[in-house]
Amino acid sequence: MAFSDVYSPPTPPPPPLTKYDVFISFNGKDTRNGFTSHLHSALCRNQIETFIDYRIEKGGEIWEELVQAIRDSSVYLVIFSEHYASSKWCLRELAEIIELTNMVEKGHHHIIPVFYRIEPTHVRKQTGSYYSVFAEYDRNLDYRLVRQWRKALFHAANISGFEYNHHHSRTESDLIEGIVQMIVRKLDQKYTSELRSPFIHDQNYASIESVLINSQEVRTIGIWGMGGIGKTTIAAAIFQEFSPKYEGSCFLANVREESSRHGLNYIFNRLLSELLQEHVHITTPKIVSSTILRRLRRKKVFIVLDDVNTSELLENLLGVGQDYLGLGSKVIVTTRDKHVLLSRSVDHIHQVTEMNDENSLKLFSLNAFNRTHPPENEYWELSKRALAYARGNPLALKVLGSFLHSKSEKEWDNALTKLKRIPNADIQKVLRLSFNELDDTEKDIFLDIACFFKGEEKEKVIRILNECGFFADIGIRNLLDKALISIATNKSIQMHDLIQEMGHKIVCEESLKNPGKRSRVWHPDEICNILKNDEGSATIETIYLDMTERTEICISSDALRKMPKLRLLAFANNNGFGQKRIDYTLSLPTNLELPNNLRYIQWDGCPLKSLSTTSWPSKLVELSMPYSDLEKLWDEPLNFPSLELIYLASSKRMIECPDLSGAPNLKEVWVNGCDKLTHLHPSILSLPKLSGLCVFRCKELKSLSCTTCSPSLRDVVAYGCPNLQEFSIPISKDNSHINLHLRSTALNQLPSSIVHLQNLDNFSFPISDLLMDLPEKYTKQIMLSDPNNHESDSVATLRRILPSPMFHYLKELKFDGCQSLTELPDNISLLSSLLVIRLHNTNIMTFPENIKTLPRLKIVLLCHCERLQHVPTLPPSVHHFKAWDCKSLRTVSSSTSELKRQHGTTFIFVNCVNLDEESCNTILEDAIVRMDTRAKTQQLSPRLEENKNEECTVVDDDDGFLSEDNANVGKVCYFLPIRGSKLGGLFHRGSSQNSISIQLPQGSNFFGFIFYLVVPPIQPCNTGGDLDFRFGFECYLETSWGQRTHIASSSLIEWSCEFYYGYQMNLLSDHVLLWYDSQCCKQIMEIIRGRKAIDDDDKNANLEVKFFARLPNKEEVVIKECGIRWIYTNMEKESRVCRFKRSRQVFELEEKDLESDDEGEELVPPAKKFKNSLMEVESVENLSWTDQQRAAAAKEGWGYRLVFSVQLLGSLEYFLR
Repeated sequence: MAFSDVYSPPTPPPPPLTKYDVFISFNGKDTRNGFTSHLHSALCRNQIETFIDYRIEKGGEIWEELVQAIRDSSVYLVIFSEHYASSKWCLRELAEIIELTNMVEKGHHHIIPVFYRIEPTHVRKQTGSYYSVFAEYDRNLDYRLVRQWRKALFHAANISGFEYNHHHSRTESDLIEGIVQMIVRKLDQKYTSELRSPFIHDQNYASIESVLINSQEVRTIGIWGMGGIGKTTIAAAIFQEFSPKYEGSCFLANVREESSRHGLNYIFNRLLSELLQEHVHITTPKIVSSTILRRLRRKKVFIVLDDVNTSELLENLLGVGQDYLGLGSKVIVTTRDKHVLLSRSVDHIHQVTEMNDENSLKLFSLNAFNRTHPPENEYWELSKRALAYARGNPLALKVLGSFLHSKSEKEWDNALTKLKRIPNADIQKVLRLSFNELDDTEKDIFLDIACFFKGEEKEKVIRILNECGFFADIGIRNLLDKALISIATNKSIQMHDLIQEMGHKIVCEESLKNPGKRSRVWHPDEICNILKNDEGSATIETIYLDMTERTEICISSDALRKMPKLRLLAFANNNGFGQKRIDYTLSLPTNLELPNNLRYIQWDGCPLKSLSTTSWPSKLVELSMPYSDLEKLWDEPLNFPSLELIYLASSKRMIECPDLSGAPNLKEVWVNGCDKLTHLHPSILSLPKLSGLCVFRCKELKSLSCTTCSPSLRDVVAYGCPNLQEFSIPISKDNSHINLHLRSTALNQLPSSIVHLQNLDNFSFPISDLLMDLPEKYTKQIMLSDPNNHESDSVATLRRILPSPMFHYLKELKFDGCQSLTELPDNISLLSSLLVIRLHNTNIMTFPENIKTLPRLKIVLLCHCERLQHVPTLPPSVHHFKAWDCKSLRTVSSSTSELKRQHGTTFIFVNCVNLDEESCNTILEDAIVRMDTRAKTQQLSPRLEENKNEECTVVDDDDGFLSEDNANVGKVCYFLPIRGSKLGGLFHRGSSQNSISIQLPQGSNFFGFIFYLVVPPIQPCNTGGDLDFRFGFECYLETSWGQRTHIASSSLIEWSCEFYYGYQMNLLSDHVLLWYDSQCCKQIMEIIRGRKAIDDDDKNANLEVKFFARLPNKEEVVIKECGIRWIYTNMEKESRVCRFKRSRQVFELEEKDLESDDEGEELVPPAKKFKNSLMEVESVENLSWTDQQRAAAAKEGWGYRLVFSVQLLGSLEYFLR
């Protein structure tokens, strides 16, 4: 979300603290010495400040004191009893309460009616004992006053409250407990923002709250995350909201520190003492008396254990399996170490995520400006810098905001600039606690990631650090558990900027003034000084130089000799995928001596022609020199016993690859894009552990041959080598699951060395009759390119070879760059096992109609097929369809006649700008059908809901072959050029901005949402090797009393085109995105139900949705339009929103009748009038109409009114009791 989009008007200030929490209105004759006195005592025991009439000061004016007390109270407890209406004082109090609550802002005052031994209908209609009283009032009092009292009774009796009659099974004590709990909830909602430091309700709070509300069993909930992320603050907020509802509670803060300072026994005794509300002393948690255990097991308690750092500590405090907790008890444990929670029976683990932009801005501003947003001046831009530094960490936002409070703009600028070199000490102190708990090798791993490997692939880092003796497999797992690092969707290791800054600070403390005496260096100026002026030392272990910040490097002859412990060396110059590294000036000694301790060397764009005079380290694990000017590496064979990977991609001048027989552990060789490379040394393919060889797009490569082949070989990627005429690698028949790519080569025969193979994972070759000779089950996937003989008819050849044995069990069929292919033959329907069809850069014009008969087809991908005009009906099994830059595509048939169960669905039509309006409408309608079907299937079969906390992919049930990206599991999304105005008719609410706010529909049959947004044309932008186009939204729940909670986020990231080499992302016209996210809907609905359970009176909650879109280069995209559609359990209820509004209008109309000043008018409740008007309608509930009948009836008007009447009757059912 762009920073500029997060501004919102300042939220209203919290209501002032009133003198009284509760005002009790009651008739003393009925309840003073009984029920009301017991209720008042219970309120006092719960520290609820209560006004009751005997608190009126002697000698004071009674009515003035009562009115002042009413105005000084927050909650009004009105106890309706048999003789309540007989007291004019009570009626005057009630009228004053109603008038006050109507005048002030909603949510600041609450009325709770209690019907004590009287029916609510008697109060509402003034019948029963109230009838005769009001008959007398009508005769003797001013009718306007009497009418005001009637209205007040009617209004109060229509508010949800408590009933107690002789026929109720619950006791008075149960009633009083329920009333006290509701009052506590009302007061908590009112004073939440006053009773603690600035707290922002976000999705972390909402998610934990929903777990607590939706469980009645003993539950232990773990709150886990990095230091400063807000774990304790969230736990404190949850404790404040929920603990009053329990029979006992305890918040143990800083358990790590307190147990270290005072011992475990002290902590455990504090816990027991607070839960039992008396002094308890035991000598050891291992032995607890049976008396104490029995008492605890009878109590429902709420416990927070804050900052627990060992599983032993947690077990001693809670026992095994919470064995001393009463039914319904809840325990919250906060920790930085996930292992603490995994090592025992914690029921739910919530990882605290960073604050989003809007909440970050609000929290920072509250501390910096005492308001929810910066002033509209220079402070706005300075605040953006502060937020960029904090990156959603609440601790950093609070510390920075408080520090910068009341300082000038110049001081702000200076302080924020200083942070780049000198981190804030208060933030660092908190973050470093996690680092201090690591062992020595884990500390080394952490610092290597912070100073060298951040953003690198996890497996690569583990491989190199294991060779350094750091036990990286378990070490990285421990860093993950302690939230010091994370793993991104592309399997790279990521680290929060503040944590990385902490790592840098720790290294700098090794030598404050002399960088050459630190273990790791990364600052460009410092590195260049060390290399040029021989300022290094034996302390240095890693050097990472970002070459984008330097254009000149000078390495003295002795510079590296002074660094015998140097393990990792990188001259990195990453400008993006497929881009040449910038030129720079390099000064080197004649004989470059590299320390023998080096495990990893990265030198992007190395300008040297040869490294033959270089002294190479024998411990080297990986050598990476892409985009270099090297012609060769070395002349004679060298010994590299630990070398596992060589990466020399796009070294355009390389003419030979050396003898690598001295590297017996070499696993991967990458020399792709080396234009002048003509052959490989035979030793490479004979290496015993070689698993992968990549030589694709080597234009001069003529031969790949060897006498013996590595038994470990799994990947040979040699496509796009137009001069490759010989392939004689004797791959063993025992080698299965090989990926062999030989398409777009000059091979005119099938190499004899591969014909005997079976069970290849992937095979690519030109379209040729030669493929008919391959055996059954030769490969699971095949990619075909244009025939070598350009005069061949690709379509005819394909028609001949598709029935051959190799295609019988084919799972995936791909075509790359087949310009000669204009259609797919009809006999493609023979491929009954086919799961995937992919076409890239072909001249195909249409698909065969019988493609719909492929029973197992799931994925269809079309990229740059610019002559494609029609897509027919697809099989119901297809859940993934992408048409990317198919600019001639005009018509698309519907594919929703028979839908199958699917984990996630994506249909994308990027830049298919010639789609006609009918096809666009067809696609939109298909989208709604799929999303509704998915949502309802999910509701009927909750077990299908994917658990996103599990790190697993979704595997096809039948084939064990296909897998989906976790990011899109449970989502249905459609993306297409927008035509016409169909959207308005499909969605309940739309907006021309990037956000929408809408009142939640009432009723239990509403259970989900479908969203849409529209983005404008986008100019071509470089993708940086990443084609992920990220869309998403953030949801906020706004309650009627002004609380705004960030409750959920959703994003779509898997939008890549498989063939993206050198591709630039763009959109040629407006496109619309529609999507449904089952996981997000479930999360939102659980939170909504949870809020409803807390306060059932909040009927006016709003859902605000803010959308965003980002290009692969992280640039924000403007959103032109957005909208929302509700999903109901019954489609017949789709128009309920409109009908509910209508019924509310009629109710208000009836209420106005009650306000008429006609003296002689009979007062008949609106519900009774309406009920009488419906008596003439027979069997309304049994009416069943088709969609067409309903539409026709609605057109005539009467049908709509009839359905509306039924709905209104249901809405007013409460009043007919």
